[in-house]
Amino acid sequence: MLVKLKSFYRTFFPARQLLIRQNGEVKHLILAPWLQLTTFLIVLTTVAWLSISTLQIISQADQISSIEQSQLSKQQEWQKKHAQQQLTYQKQVEQLAILEQKQALLQSMIESLPESINKTTPEGSIEPVLLPIKEHAEEFHAPLEDEHPKQAMQLESFSERIARLDKSYNYTFGMLEQQIQQRHQEILAMLEGAGLNDALVRSATDESDTAQGGPLDLFDESKIPAEFLTIADKLLALNNLENLLSELPQTLPAADYYISSSFGLRKDPMNGRRAFHKGVDLAGWHKTEIFAPADATVLRAGRNGGYGNFIELQHKNGFVTRFGHLNKIKVKKGQTVNKDDVIGLMGSTGRSTSTHLHYEVLVNGKHVNPVKITKALSRVR
Repeated sequence: MLVKLKSFYRTFFPARQLLIRQNGEVKHLILAPWLQLTTFLIVLTTVAWLSISTLQIISQADQISSIEQSQLSKQQEWQKKHAQQQLTYQKQVEQLAILEQKQALLQSMIESLPESINKTTPEGSIEPVLLPIKEHAEEFHAPLEDEHPKQAMQLESFSERIARLDKSYNYTFGMLEQQIQQRHQEILAMLEGAGLNDALVRSATDESDTAQGGPLDLFDESKIPAEFLTIADKLLALNNLENLLSELPQTLPAADYYISSSFGLRKDPMNGRRAFHKGVDLAGWHKTEIFAPADATVLRAGRNGGYGNFIELQHKNGFVTRFGHLNKIKVKKGQTVNKDDVIGLMGSTGRSTSTHLHYEVLVNGKHVNPVKITKALSRVR
């Protein structure tokens, strides 16, 4: 066996002679068969090792690439979720801004409701639970820094709270509109029955001569639905009408009386002929106090023919009241009087048969029935 081995490597690796020329000299170098075989084996081993190492490096590179790809995929997925959460956050910030304006408008409207509107209904109070919206907003003020399932659940829960609060506001605004509309229709119906509808509605929309002012504090109407702004305008119109009613002569100007002669067609007490009575006669005790039925300015005060001792008051919104047959006048021309101020005492001066007050009401220069107006206005208080 050994002989065959020696024969094999001598056949494939015979002794070889190398000639090396250096500095003009020629040297002979003999490569023995065993040296050639040893060198071949070293080279073969080196190549095999390099091949294995290269395969390992390639395998590791593939693993690294796979890991990097997986991490990149996770990063992209996180970024996508992060972007979605950011959009949700921004949407909620916008919703909160809208809710803040709705809340501000609703609170302002509730505080501006006239006393004639009851703030409770069969379904409950029209005053909503006004939640501290800004505190809710601060919970999500900072952008999301990482993927937090708990925070995502909070965002979802917060969206549900926003939806519930928005639904509550919509319901409350709806109830307010019903109350405002009902009260407005009641007033218009009563005024129409008294023949004052056109005159008073026209006056209610005219604020050119009123004293108004104050710092400017506007709502952001771009964040409030148009239908809510319409309801607010209805409340403004109603409040103007309510203010107008409070300035009108709503009561007859004596505390103790009976009606001795009505407004309209009658037989004249002096000659018995048919005549038109422009006012109403209120009979009572001599020197019964006569008071102003509403805030006014004294236009006239003194003797006036058949009226005897006479007072004429100018009220707002085109109303004028007249008082005749007074025993005594307690005001002067140009004087400002308040509602229920005593302006005179009942008497029987002028064209009169006995102690009473002749009381007239004019609207824009036209005589109207004082009793009819008083009854109509008393029903809308």
